[in-house]
Parts: sequence; structure tokens; C-alpha cells
Amino acid sequence: MNLQRFEQLIEAYGSDPQRWPVAERAAALKLLAESDKAAALLEQSAWLDETLDQFAVPAFDQLNERLLKMPLPARSKGWLERVTQWLMPADSARVGEWWRPAALACLPLVFGLFMGMQLDLFQDPAAEMTADEAELLFIALADYPEPLE
Repeated sequence: MNLQRFEQLIEAYGSDPQRWPVAERAAALKLLAESDKAAALLEQSAWLDETLDQFAVPAFDQLNERLLKMPLPARSKGWLERVTQWLMPADSARVGEWWRPAALACLPLVFGLFMGMQLDLFQDPAAEMTADEAELLFIALADYPEPLE
């Protein structure tokens, strides 16, 4: 046990040796008997403990009941909950907004039409590869083992 660890022990557990961890208590008491600095640290801690013990904690009558009766703060909605509420409003006055889910259902259709328009359906037949060019391409892409020497 060194002086630094002794100081940490006192700061964490106070000046009463009975509160110190059992594994370190004997080493701390030995250091306390041998070192004047350790005794000074213990004296300062004892003064602080006595000063803190003089303060009385006020009684909070019915604190649990008051806390349980308090209203919770307003919860902010997440993006998924906002989107779901926008699509399917729970309010009966907004039932006329049926177009929202219909518009969402049409999005894949619009995306498919857009992608289909990007295809070139009228390719030039002369631009296609000949059989010889395709064969050369497949030969070039093939993975041949190296010849044995």
C-alpha cells in the first residue's frame, strides 16, 4: 500500500477503517501506523466526516406520491411514427385524406415506369457482338492454369 492508494481509499470510503475493503484494510492500517502523512490524511478525512454528519437530511413527506402524480413530459414522435400518422390519420375528421396511402402505393409504379423509360428497346442490330467476338471475349475472361514446367 502506498500513500496515493491510501488517499484514494480514504476519499472513497471515509475515515472509518471498518468501511474500508477487507482486502486492503490490514495494509492500510500498517501504513497508517508507519507514516505521519497517512495519519494527517486520516485526520483531515475524519474532520470532513464529522462535519458532514452534522447536517440532517430534511424529510420529504409524500415524495413518492407527488412524483407518481406528476405528468410526464410530452414525448417527441419518431420519424416512423410521424410517417405512419401522416399516412393513416387516427382522427376521424381527416378520413377524407385517403389519397395519401394511394399516392404512396403508386410510388413503385412511377419508379418502374421511369426505369423502363431508361431502357433502349430499339438497339441497333449491327452494334451487337458477332460470334467470333463473343468467343474471344470468353477466352480472354477464362481462368486457365499455368503450364507445368
